[in-house]
This record gives sequence, structure tokens and C-alpha cells, in this order.
Amino acid sequence: MRIQNTRRNMEKMAMLMDLHMASSTVNTVLTNMINENSMIPSDIDKLRAEAIKLQSQMKNTSVDKIMMMLMVEGMIAPYIGNDARMFDFFMNSLLNEGRVFDVSEIQDNPYVKDIDFKDRRSGDFEFRYHSFMPYELDIYDIPRKIIEYDVDIPRISCFTEKVEYPVIFQNSIKSTWMSVSPNEINTMKQPIRNAKGKVLTLGCGMGYFAYMASLKADVESITIVEREQSVIDFFTSFILPQFKTKDKITVIKDDAIEYMMNLEDGLYDYCFADIWIGVMDFEPYIETKEVCKRFRKMRMEYWIEDAFGILLSSHIYIEMLKAFSNNMNVPLGNMNDNEFPIPENEKKLADYVARLVENVEIEKPEHIDYYLTPRNITSLLDRTEIKYKI
Repeated sequence: MRIQNTRRNMEKMAMLMDLHMASSTVNTVLTNMINENSMIPSDIDKLRAEAIKLQSQMKNTSVDKIMMMLMVEGMIAPYIGNDARMFDFFMNSLLNEGRVFDVSEIQDNPYVKDIDFKDRRSGDFEFRYHSFMPYELDIYDIPRKIIEYDVDIPRISCFTEKVEYPVIFQNSIKSTWMSVSPNEINTMKQPIRNAKGKVLTLGCGMGYFAYMASLKADVESITIVEREQSVIDFFTSFILPQFKTKDKITVIKDDAIEYMMNLEDGLYDYCFADIWIGVMDFEPYIETKEVCKRFRKMRMEYWIEDAFGILLSSHIYIEMLKAFSNNMNVPLGNMNDNEFPIPENEKKLADYVARLVENVEIEKPEHIDYYLTPRNITSLLDRTEIKYKI
């Protein structure tokens, strides 16, 4: 990648550098603390009293949302609180993206209402209900990308009452394997809305997508491709029998990538791919994209694709930073792997992105925005001949 040495380009890069470190800090602090701990207020009454006092200054914001934001403020203030301008920018952005959910958004969900998870076991898997406690913080969707600043805003949420949601617990790793939480519900909304006709889904999971899509009148059938027999067993034994629309469902045991390599285009109208655990499980996402970009008659969609776009754009930012450094003749600093160990798969991803944009030339700031826009990056994967695995 090359950046033309113009005043506007240099000003744009300087602005991004100013915000990028703060954005990375905010995202790391919030996501790590929320994912690894139960962020629950120790004294709800005290928190509410403080929020009521602040509401006179935030008249269009509910007390419940102010309570949530006070918790968020306490989490990020030690890291960026010394810069009032930066702190206010992120707090306002987090406030705009924050959500206080009503328990009905879980309890009235058709899957949660129709599928019973109590006291069921299958091999290594155990069906359970977990709870969100009042005002416990969660991340309900992928971050919102503010393109012009290359800033990612985590989407924080809470409930005001205790609410249960179904999970599958894997005993061998002593961890939740999958759940139907607000994050799962929100990141599936668009694919469920778009599914129609003969539908194919890669990966079974808890069958959430399959069930919700099968309830639609314009969905004729759903074929699930799943390679793990243990997953098929618990799905067909405990979950599928509870489907109101079980006659629409077919399960095929196969590796998703191999199945797609041999699939005739047009056999299905729509395909939803979901064979990865999360955004750091990026290799199967890229491999699926490479295999499936040949389809023209079948519409492809990929779970949390915008999150993968954000991840890829963060690596493109590094390529821009290198080009900027070369232009200004300013070293980036010591990136020695011994001081900053990088996992091999992340090195491979960085190399892949570098090859993707190797011949890109940035002529004006709008080009910087273009190559930092997640959906532009994921669409580039559909057009490129560059392979992830060399």
C-alpha cells in the first residue's frame, strides 16, 4: 500500500492516529471486562440515586440507561479519563449505542418460548439456563464503526430485571458452548429476515437460525450441514422434536467446506454460513468466503461478517500506518516479536491483508475511509484471487 504525500492525506492519518489508540483501549477494556467478569452493580439503590441526580442534565435519557452508563464510565475513566475531549466523545458514542432491554425481548422470543432446555443432557453437552442479573452489562451486537474516525464503539446493554436465557454447556471444557443471548438474537436478525425459498445453513449449533427461519411462510425448506455427530445427536434428539416446523428441516452430516465445494449453484436459494465460534475464529470464515464466492444463483450470508470486516480493517489501518511512516520517514517503533509475541494465525492474517492491499494507492482521504469501511473489505474478499493459505 502507498499513500500519496498530500497535506489532506497526512492530516487525515494524524487524526486517525490520535483516536485509534483510545478506541483500541476502550474496546479492549469493555469487551474483556464484560466477557470475563460479571459486571453487576454492588449497590443498585445507590447507583439509581446517582442516576436520578444526573437526569436533570440528561433529560432525554432514562434513569436505567444513566445507571448503565455510570458503570461504563467507571470502567473506562481510569484509561482515558485524563483527556476530557476524548472521554466525552466515547461516552456520548457509547450512550448512543447503549440499550436497556425489556425482559420480553428474551421471554417472547419464539425459540426461547418453544424450546425447553430444562434437565437435558447429551454426551458432553448439558442444556441449561443462565441468567442476566439486573443491570448486569453485556455486549448485545457487533461494534458500530464510525468510518471517518476509524473508531469502533462497543454496543453495551443490560436488563432491569433478572432474565433467563438458554445455553448449552460443554462439560469437557467447563464452559458455555453456545447460547441464545441478546448478542445471538441481534446478530441473527438480518439473516433470518433475508432467508427465503430453499435455505441452506452451514453449522447447526442450537438450531436457533434454523427454527426462526423455518417459521417464515416464504421459507420452503431448511437443510443443515453439520460435521460433528455429537452436535447432530443432541439436536435431533432434544431440539428438533420440539420444532413446530420440523417437517421443513433436513440434517446432513458433512464438512461444510467440502459440501460447498461440490454443491451445484442454484440448488438452494439462500445460504447462511455459521461455522465459527466468534470473530477471532477468522480462518473458517475466510476459507468459506473463498469457496462460496463462485455462487451466483444462491445468495450467501455470513454470521457476524461486519465484525470480520472490522477485524480486517484494523489490519489495513496498520498497512496505512506503515505507508504513512514511510512518507514521513518516522519509524513505527520496536515491533519485535520477542517483545510482543503474536500468535501464528494472527501473523497469517496480517500477511493476508498486506497482500490484499499491496497494490492499493491512497490518493485522497476518501480512499482512506473506503479501505477502512468493513463492508468494502469483506466485498473485496469476494473479488480477489489472493488466497489465505499460500
